[in-house]
Formats: sequence, C-alpha cells, structure tokens
Amino acid sequence: MKYAAYNYQIRVSFSHPVHTHAFLLRCTPPHNAYQKIVKEQCHVSPITSSPIQRGSDSFGNTVHSGVIPELHDFLGIESSGEIKLADAYCIRDEKPNRLYLYESPFTKGTGRIRDLLKSVCGTSEEPVSGRVRRLSSAVFESMEYAQGVTTTTTTADEALDMGKGVCQDFAHILIALCRLSGIHARYAAGFLEGEGSTHAWVEYYEDGSWKAVDPTHNRLVETGYIKLSHGRDFGDCSIEKAVFSGAAEQSLTVQLQVAMRDFYV
Repeated sequence: MKYAAYNYQIRVSFSHPVHTHAFLLRCTPPHNAYQKIVKEQCHVSPITSSPIQRGSDSFGNTVHSGVIPELHDFLGIESSGEIKLADAYCIRDEKPNRLYLYESPFTKGTGRIRDLLKSVCGTSEEPVSGRVRRLSSAVFESMEYAQGVTTTTTTADEALDMGKGVCQDFAHILIALCRLSGIHARYAAGFLEGEGSTHAWVEYYEDGSWKAVDPTHNRLVETGYIKLSHGRDFGDCSIEKAVFSGAAEQSLTVQLQVAMRDFYV
C-alpha cells in the first residue's frame, strides 16, 4: 500500500474583468476500493458571495460547482489532500455500463483506427488483460509523445493520423481500439508522481472489476496513480468547465506536486 500527498493548483487569468462566472470542477479524488481518502479539501478564489456546492456528476465523479457574480480578473483553484492507495488497481463493478462499449465523440472507430486494430495479433480466447496490453503496445509504437501538436478537441483518429500527441490522445486511441474489440473501456484522469499536470490513462473491464493500463508509458497500472474522474472520453473528465460574462482572453497556469511513500499498517 502507498501513501500519497498531493497539491494541485490552477490559475485562470483574464485580460479584462469578467462576472457571472459559473464553473464546474472535477479536481477532487473520489473514495473507492483502490483509493481511500484520508483528507482532502478544495478552495476557490476569489471568495464569492455565492456558496460553492459539492456533488456528483452522472458518472459518479466528485464535482464542485458555483457562480462568482462579482467582477474578477482571475479564478484560482487549489485541491490538496492525502490518500492511501491499494497495492492493486482494481475497482469492483458487478454490472458495467454498456455505454463504455460504444464510440464517443473523441473515440470514433474510423478508418485509421480500424487499420491499426487489424495489425494487432492475438485471439478472442486471449485474456482481456493480454489483449489490452497488445493494443496498448500498438498505440505506443504508433505514436510519439509531443506537446503542442494536438488540442483538447483532437479526436483519436486525428491524433493517430498525425502520429503525435499527449496522454489524452494515447488514451482516446486505446479506448477506440478496445471498444471495437468488444472490451468495455473508459477514460480516466488524475495525478501521477513525476508529472507536472494531470495525466490520462484507460480503465478496462475484466472479471467483474475495472483495471487500468497507461498507454502513454505502455504499462499496466498497479498502484501510484491518483484517480480524479472517469467517463466516455476527455469531454466527461475535464478538470474545469466554465462560462462567464465579459470579453476577455484567458491564460492558464498549472502546478502539481505529488509525493508518495510506502505505507505500512
């Protein structure tokens, strides 16, 4: 078992003051069989006269939402806490949603995706983990990690066509391959030690549980990852969504610190 401490900070700066700023955040890890929350907190600034609500979205992810009616030129978010991580990434689910078998806006199984799937060896009798590992290797060998090439709106097929992308793109391609293979697969977002921002990986369903693979590093996930959210694709897992009144350009800065150590009961 590992003990993890994290501190995640986001600052959205506006070129001109804005107001009536409605936001929804997915920056707090949920409690599940893989990760036990010791303590956690989420702070939003500037302080607003409107209360911030905590709840869950349709996928069961923890969300914070609120509105800042006053004029302001920045939005600051700080999420911090401590977690105990199990020795195995395994989240029990007796009946997975069939939604994770179908393509989604970012994971459509188009021509390039299907061609890559045809090139992967293996049989239907192979265990799910074995097939997923083969598909992950195919993605890893087909893609080069490169920042600034893709955007948050890039689809799996577009990223594969470029042959470059970031963790979001690696995850979308693998999800598309898994679903075409009849494997339940969903997008997962969270923290990883050594990363300066959020990371994305893939959860797949096998033997009554969700397990995970990281196609960016081409490895099965065992422990050491802090999960924030899951969904069909990035669109369901974005850290911050917002609408506001005012004409302003935005700039974003992100800081993440994750420290892990072995935990002995």
